[in-house]
Amino acid sequence: MEKRSQPQTSPFDEAALYDALAGGRKRLEREGPLLRRLLAAAPRPTAVDTACGTGLHALFLAEAGAEVDAFDLSEGMVAFAAQRRPHPRVRYCAGDMCAPLGGPYGLAICLGNSLSLLPDGDALRAAFRAVAEALAPGGRYLTQVLNYAAPAAREPRHRIERRAIDGGQVTTVKNLVPEGERTFLNIAHLVATEARTAMHSDTALLWNWDLAALKGAGEAAGLSLDETLGGVDESPYAAERSSDLITVFRRPA
Repeated sequence: MEKRSQPQTSPFDEAALYDALAGGRKRLEREGPLLRRLLAAAPRPTAVDTACGTGLHALFLAEAGAEVDAFDLSEGMVAFAAQRRPHPRVRYCAGDMCAPLGGPYGLAICLGNSLSLLPDGDALRAAFRAVAEALAPGGRYLTQVLNYAAPAAREPRHRIERRAIDGGQVTTVKNLVPEGERTFLNIAHLVATEARTAMHSDTALLWNWDLAALKGAGEAAGLSLDETLGGVDESPYAAERSSDLITVFRRPA
């Protein structure tokens, strides 16, 4: 994401803020059953997290028994993950989800709406090709983006969250403004500690990927779409009301 300078920097760096607001244990309680099911169905106990952030899912998969490669474009995120969530079965590396990934993997994941940060359709197709080439025969690829087809996603949205973090509190203001096939995202964090109060902000222009775009990219890479879900609770996908668009692709055996 593009970074804009502020008069006073946050006492927490980007990775620490991201991690504090990512959901932690509660998030894994919601997403864990789906991840465990797909890992159990994988043809081999190897996994790759192609946008690992601060390592929350990579560590979860390793603790579930997988050998995990975890990549992120941000070197700061990777360094934070390696320090905070080390595991003998996790290898953290700075890397692009559109580049060759290694493997073969039984399971690949791309969560947190990360595919929407790609710059264009060519990059989306490159990301799918990279995963397809890295999957073992029968391997699965789990993706999650926001459901941009829902009426609510076509209107401007504004949300405020407050969470306690080490030694203080973060107030986060998130604005999403749709414009055609893109959504402008602005996130501002007000970090208050006993020592000082400071601000940190991020902006990004997201692609509003829909099911047709994801399916097309997957099929172009030689993958078949096995499942389409509307949330990590594995509810069926409904374009008009689901909050998320979750897909599970499979490389043919």
